[in-house]
Amino acid sequence: MPSSDEALVFPLGHPMGAFHQHRGEPPSYWVVRLGWDSPLLGDQTTADVWTLTHGVPSRVRDGVPWTRTAVREAAEEAGVPDCDLVLDTLIERGLVAELVPGSEPAAEFARTHRVQSLLLGLGEPPDRPGVDGIGLLGTPASALVGPATYEFWQWAHLWPTLADASVGLAEMAGQAPDPDPADTDPAAVLDRSFRELHRLLSGNAVYLDRSFAVADAQR
Repeated sequence: MPSSDEALVFPLGHPMGAFHQHRGEPPSYWVVRLGWDSPLLGDQTTADVWTLTHGVPSRVRDGVPWTRTAVREAAEEAGVPDCDLVLDTLIERGLVAELVPGSEPAAEFARTHRVQSLLLGLGEPPDRPGVDGIGLLGTPASALVGPATYEFWQWAHLWPTLADASVGLAEMAGQAPDPDPADTDPAAVLDRSFRELHRLLSGNAVYLDRSFAVADAQR
């Protein structure tokens, strides 16, 4: 079981799928859209490790912190080789971030990155009170999350960065009667958002991207 003190591992970018050079042959590479760039994942192992950084849904639902250890264990079970080496390369390329919530590097990441929501809100399943589903109409939910994470999914993409979203969500919470102090503290909201993100990432309900300011500066 990964330690809760370990840094969490976050994938960056929106997957665009595999590119097949020739019909009937394995993919030549996989494309990720990140800011204005389209970096490539050049082999199956790299694509598999990047995919695993989103989280394994069943383990994320069980509360496993999605750390390097968790990714390594999932890779070993799936027969994916060289996980740590590939993960280090993805971090160097800016396609994965390894962050400790509450740290200054995490705060800096939040000031320079944004979240983009995907899929549709499905509301509360009849057999799961207090939980909201996210997915596609007519299919099982891709993600099942609590109210705070559902609100993050619903609203956070409207702000230019994760840091701005945390401030905005805290201000929204402060308008409720008798709010929880943790819900009105932007730092606490950001910390919770980082710790809950894999519940959304593992169901492809969101992706992380560069802020528009950073993307435009790197264009």
